[in-house]
Amino acid sequence: MDAFIDTEHVLRFGSFELDVRSRELRTGTKSVRLQEQPFEILRMMLERPGHVVTRDELRDRLWPGGTFVDFEHSLNAAVKRLRAALGDDADNPRFIETLPRRGYRFIASIVVGTSGGTELAGAPPRLRLAVLPFANLSDESGQEYFTDGLTEEMIAQLGQLCRGRIGVIARWSSMMFKGTTQRAWQIGQALRADYILEGGVRREGDRVRITARLIETSGETHLWAETYERHLTDCLSVQADVATRIAQSLALELAPGQPPAAQAAFTSASAYQAYLQGRYHWNKPGIEGVEDALSYYTEALKLDPQFAPAHAGVARVYVTRAEYYREQPRRALETARTAAKRALELDPGQSEAHLALGDVRRMLEWDWRGAENAYSHAIALNPSQENAHRGYGTLLAALARREEAVREAERACELDPLCLVVSSAAAWVRYLTGDYPAAMAHCRRTIDLDPQHLISRRIMAAASLQSGRTSDAVEVLDAAHTASRGDPVVISWLAHAKAVSGDRQGAVDLLARLRRLDRKQYLPPYHLALVHVGLGDLDSAFAALQDATVECDPALANLAVEPRFQPLRADARYAPLLERLGL
Repeated sequence: MDAFIDTEHVLRFGSFELDVRSRELRTGTKSVRLQEQPFEILRMMLERPGHVVTRDELRDRLWPGGTFVDFEHSLNAAVKRLRAALGDDADNPRFIETLPRRGYRFIASIVVGTSGGTELAGAPPRLRLAVLPFANLSDESGQEYFTDGLTEEMIAQLGQLCRGRIGVIARWSSMMFKGTTQRAWQIGQALRADYILEGGVRREGDRVRITARLIETSGETHLWAETYERHLTDCLSVQADVATRIAQSLALELAPGQPPAAQAAFTSASAYQAYLQGRYHWNKPGIEGVEDALSYYTEALKLDPQFAPAHAGVARVYVTRAEYYREQPRRALETARTAAKRALELDPGQSEAHLALGDVRRMLEWDWRGAENAYSHAIALNPSQENAHRGYGTLLAALARREEAVREAERACELDPLCLVVSSAAAWVRYLTGDYPAAMAHCRRTIDLDPQHLISRRIMAAASLQSGRTSDAVEVLDAAHTASRGDPVVISWLAHAKAVSGDRQGAVDLLARLRRLDRKQYLPPYHLALVHVGLGDLDSAFAALQDATVECDPALANLAVEPRFQPLRADARYAPLLERLGL
């Protein structure tokens, strides 16, 4: 995890010293007057240097519920007063960076002073790098998985090599610019990236040439270029080596004070090729490529049973199968656990295996501390692993740790700003923490990118329902129901919304349809319980939740904070159920 600064100390930055206990800001021998609101804004940013402090977090701290103010004007005025006290320039900041419509970030290094000495508390990465899809320059067709795989390998290795200094934009957002004709500064603006790495791959017979260029986006300045040429017996046998060399060179260019970490070698070129094809399918939208990915990962493990990344890939596939109810969740999650542990036995540095283990501990074992440790370990190994931040944020929301949950979800969005899955997960975190307007805003952004995105439409409906807009919720879910062609989760949510809105018969009809679906596909008991809650049948709701515990329904982790289950909380059966879950 990124560091959280203890603001009970004296904090020094630039020529300033802030004594938090006495609430004094000094520069040299002079005291700088700082009013209450600017002081709190500064304190919040110093607690998490390098991270975005959102406008919503500032609103909640400075103007809690029930306080009537012109929020936008008041916040802007308070930040302006803070900048004036620090002598900071909004257009060329030394201390406070503005992220339009999102919040603020403290960007200077901090020294934490105590009576026993000082220790440097360096800010988490401010620099942001995007690795654009490497171009396939070969005359041969069918090489997309090779060039895409090289791009993904670069992203993963740079995230590990540059940790603590550079934030690496995640794969999905980078891949949106495949084949683009946009200028570097335009890509930089879209991804909020300071640098981009681009390149190309050309195969000629048994040789491959890989070029890479580092560009500073704002001035479109070419900072670094390198060409690698290798002899091939298998075109993929050198890919990891070349990716590591580029990543190490780039890490030295942008973070010269940090030695690059050693990377594990791939022992079987054919296994790596199968693995790379699995990654190609894994990265398709939604559930589309999961089964093909599993097939290729399995093939990789037949060729090399000691290949840790393939075991980690299998683990993540089975977590996804459980989350999407493609098989009985307990069985899928137990398989995921076995694969993740095997990956970590072979390579304890596998960030994706730690991520999968965090998911398993959250959804199968209800081991909340163990899940937090696993997510934290994944993030420590690769701070740019957006899925680890996403999973950790979901865990924290389930545990009602609101501010931490929002912070992790927003960090995932920073790392992968155009990813639909990450954005919808941030919406879900906002929903579980009770911030329905922010949840709907995230959903609207996702739906703007993909009007058919089912999960975002479901969350939009749930947030609308909690905001008292029941007719809007039903309308959104009706449309999603038509588009989804019988998805049991959508049907369950629609039945609940209809029941809450007063259309009991419509809810009963949908419940009957769910019962018929149960003969053909898995019916998630957690979501079935939601229908019964809407209908006021608490006995059936608790029976369904009991089934959910037996089957380890992944959604069960949200039970303590899901607002639609509020009618259950006064029932004597509710507390023992939470106790069983460790909540």
